[in-house]
Amino acid sequence: MDASTVDLTGEDLVTEFEWDMTATGLVEADPDGDGARILCGQEIGGIVVTAELWDDAPPLTADGWQDVAEVSVAWRSAFMDFATTDGSENPAKQLELPGPGDYRLRVHGRNRDDGDPRDDGDPIEEYLIQVWPAPQDKPVMVKSTSETAAFWRTR
Repeated sequence: MDASTVDLTGEDLVTEFEWDMTATGLVEADPDGDGARILCGQEIGGIVVTAELWDDAPPLTADGWQDVAEVSVAWRSAFMDFATTDGSENPAKQLELPGPGDYRLRVHGRNRDDGDPRDDGDPIEEYLIQVWPAPQDKPVMVKSTSETAAFWRTR
């Protein structure tokens, strides 16, 4: 099974680490900080990513999502960039942060098992990323119902 990723990066606009999705099958933080990776269900095609910054942990809503997981990340940059690949900062693909520090990421994913590539009319793969300041903690898999997450947790 192949898949692509959404890389969350800091000012370097690059995150390179050996990822291991066995904890959640959805998201993993770079152990060196300033990065995280979301594993998509498709290798080819468009996805929708929405990011929200919260002051505290947002209410947990897993309804309507296949997979939900949380990870902690140490962030050194003033923003989180969402996989811009043109080598420049693109404010439309960034989430401004209150500053460097420890953050918690809650990632929701849906339509992860709906084909690759996808035809017109097929469901669009979607992700919601919620970010808030929080001390470091272990990864947590809140909900996991997709075949994609199950596959990657056993790799």
